[in-house]
Amino acid sequence: MHSEPNSIKAALLWCVALVLLTLARSGSAQTDDAALKAAYVYNIAQFTIWPGAAGARPLTVCLSGAHALWDSLRKLRGRPVGERPLAVLEPGPGTQCDVAVLRGGAARPTEAASGLLVIVDEPKRGYAGAVALVEEDQHLRFDIDTAEAARAGLRFSSRLLQLARNVR
Repeated sequence: MHSEPNSIKAALLWCVALVLLTLARSGSAQTDDAALKAAYVYNIAQFTIWPGAAGARPLTVCLSGAHALWDSLRKLRGRPVGERPLAVLEPGPGTQCDVAVLRGGAARPTEAASGLLVIVDEPKRGYAGAVALVEEDQHLRFDIDTAEAARAGLRFSSRLLQLARNVR
């Protein structure tokens, strides 16, 4: 019972954020696009259910420092994702990633890590991750592949699934 008001509050915050971000998107500058996509990554993480307890470890988003979303995601560091603060790092040896943000055309990660949410920014042909960020008619949308998420032991809230452009 106690979690129902929290989930309703979270859903309302998600909807308000999407409306505000859509209104803020009137400019087409690359930084606006990156900030909007970073907000989507953050909000998608909010509505993802990870396997097991991660303890007090931050929820870590991994992407290349050269990725267009790097600066915008770094501005979200420390924000809560559930009970965990958000961290943004470049992947490297020993880095435990919860979310991997890949560029379109990237290959599927060789190690299908349990609990790794793969989000592909503007997928081209081929691998699109569990979530694909796509621009359609000058709007940012996302597709969800539930089978890909299940391979990583992840699930998405029903509210997130309702907001997706396509769910497979």
